[in-house]
Amino acid sequence: MDVGYLPERHVDHVGVATLPDPLAQSVDRALAFSFEDFYAAAFPKVYAFIRCHVRTADIAQELVSRVFAKAYRHRHSLPTHAATPWVFRIAHTTVIDYWRVEHRRESVSVPIDEIVLRPADGLDPEAAYERKQRVAHLFRLMGELSEDDRILLVLKFSAQQTNREIARILTISERAVSMRLLRALRRLRDRLQAIGWQ
Repeated sequence: MDVGYLPERHVDHVGVATLPDPLAQSVDRALAFSFEDFYAAAFPKVYAFIRCHVRTADIAQELVSRVFAKAYRHRHSLPTHAATPWVFRIAHTTVIDYWRVEHRRESVSVPIDEIVLRPADGLDPEAAYERKQRVAHLFRLMGELSEDDRILLVLKFSAQQTNREIARILTISERAVSMRLLRALRRLRDRLQAIGWQ
């Protein structure tokens, strides 16, 4: 499932604060530059992860803004060797906090025009549209799974994280990720078979 998203508008860029001391300014500029690169690379995957957990693109954009604002505030502790799992842990807790405030998980509905599929050779527009419809329906079914299953599947397929990265994000072993993913995929397959998908 190679699915991505194109938000209607990009989340506002996080501003860079400077300090009066010239040396501090120079260090801050260097950190800001590397954070901008990190933000540009991480944004699509973090957005895809969050979008699969909330009702609308507007809510997803608001939560992504919170994630990167928090990441920017703590950029001095950003682990360069594991920056992606670090920001996804922030995204994960942001989604959980949002659910707590709302007192419920949301049923997710992703509009077809928000889904971006990698082009397939020889796929005519009608077949591409049908494929998008199936993906949108698949996301609705994923929303019926448990929170743990849903988070694992979204991290793996929408956010395109490796099992090792997922293990770091969720602070569990890589072996546990593989086993849980297998079980989650089986449960999703059972739901698909129940509605007649092959």
